[in-house]
Amino acid sequence: MALNINGTTGISGVDGSASAPALQGSDSNTGVSFGTDTVNINTGGSTRATVDSSGNLGVGTSSPDQILHLNKSSGDTYLRIQGGTNQGTLIHATDGTLIGGFVSGGAVAGGTSDIAMRVESGNNMLFAHGTTEGMRMSSNQNIFIHSTNNSGSNGRIYTNGTNGGTITTFEINQNAGSGSEMITFRNNGSQLGTIHQSGSGVNYQSNSDYRLKENDVAISDGITRIKQLRPIRFNWKEDANTTVDGFFAHEVSPVVPESVRGNKDEVFDTDGVGTQVVGGPKYQQLDQSKLVPLLTAALQEAIVKIEVLETKVAALEAA
Repeated sequence: MALNINGTTGISGVDGSASAPALQGSDSNTGVSFGTDTVNINTGGSTRATVDSSGNLGVGTSSPDQILHLNKSSGDTYLRIQGGTNQGTLIHATDGTLIGGFVSGGAVAGGTSDIAMRVESGNNMLFAHGTTEGMRMSSNQNIFIHSTNNSGSNGRIYTNGTNGGTITTFEINQNAGSGSEMITFRNNGSQLGTIHQSGSGVNYQSNSDYRLKENDVAISDGITRIKQLRPIRFNWKEDANTTVDGFFAHEVSPVVPESVRGNKDEVFDTDGVGTQVVGGPKYQQLDQSKLVPLLTAALQEAIVKIEVLETKVAALEAA
């Protein structure tokens, strides 16, 4: 197709128009060398791409503010990269060192300094350091750090420390000052409890507001129930050299059932994360802090008895 070169309107096909030629400069320099302002690429009577005086390229915008500025007024896809396994986009430093990238399938080729993000079969998104996977977001919305384990319920964060315990498996740090929250627990948006720092320590707190409770009555059998508990000294099988104080969960369950999770001798009926296998032990758990109200009630009852005895002793001594 023949071209029409015009100093004012630019370069267009013979069927182009002066208002939107195929290639258009922003001033009236003659020939194909346009001025120092902008160069527009037009199709269908509209500007589709612009190179401004700073060398910024805008696609879908006539005012690019970055070296490459993509803008799409409708639809979901801004940029499409299509290729096979181990193909995609790589990011290099000014000295040519590969510092990042997004590829499909396997890891970016190169040394251990390579950093890459990739999507593999099953829609798992992987973040790798060289050929070593560091973190992944699985198709069931789980996040795994230092682990390729891809099982368990949705919304799980799974970390796996390495190097023989010389590194911290999971660390939370902030500099917001004393009393600020480190972790907040919510159910459907409503706050249930927090873990916050005091500047020198950590506080674990759960909701206990009177406005959330009803039908409260005083504990009247504290001593009777406390006598049913069996405090023991023991060691964990995995730490045979350390003796600690505690309870057996199944012995506490009849006395303070809300402190125990699970049932005695329970086993898993489905496979899951780590040691969770069908028929494997599903261990009971105990929240010892839930024994505090009962202990307080028993102590108060004991104090009343002690005070009565003290009064009687005082009367006898005065007689």
